[in-house]
Amino acid sequence: GLRARQAAPGAAIAFWLGNTALNPATLIFMGFVLGWQWMGLRLALGLVMVLGLGYLVNRMVTPKEAEASREAIAELVATDKPGTAFTRWVKILGTMTLRLVPEYIVLVLILGAARAWLFPHIGPDIDNSVLWIVALSIAGTLFVIPTAGEVPIIQAMLSFGMAAGPAGALLMTLPLVSVPSMAMLGRSFPKRVLSVVALAVVVCGVVSGLLAASLGFR
Repeated sequence: GLRARQAAPGAAIAFWLGNTALNPATLIFMGFVLGWQWMGLRLALGLVMVLGLGYLVNRMVTPKEAEASREAIAELVATDKPGTAFTRWVKILGTMTLRLVPEYIVLVLILGAARAWLFPHIGPDIDNSVLWIVALSIAGTLFVIPTAGEVPIIQAMLSFGMAAGPAGALLMTLPLVSVPSMAMLGRSFPKRVLSVVALAVVVCGVVSGLLAASLGFR
């Protein structure tokens, strides 16, 4: 919706990522369940991700894209569409629902069927090695979960003996993006922007994992 009304790409990206990375209720829940050190790590890296990627994505806008956006804004202002704001909203909601919901369901079912490969057997064998941190950073970027779903997932994995490094990787990658979310926004952002966002989330997951391991999180 923001991009359809020509909001700046960086602002839309910050809104997208900030909703999950910096959700206050999730942060407080995380502090009580996992510990306040985990909440602090999420908050610090989340701020860097949201503000940094928002700035970077705006810098990636080409002059041609900027001109097209200005023309679209002018057209939106000049066009007087019939109906009230509510009826126009209902029409847009219906169109997006018909397009996005089936796509979302299919992708979630595919990822659900592949979860055994995305998240292997969890136990003490998953240690603080860089290989595991990178692997779970990639897996966490692909997988889709509900809001705050990463908290019980990480809690359960830690109770099974998984090390803090891989848990830190999931802390930043599970909630931020997923294959369904990137697919649903494929018409709203250029592919290069979504690729940069996905890569940045993986890198942030690796950094989070390394920090959790080096700081002795439990």
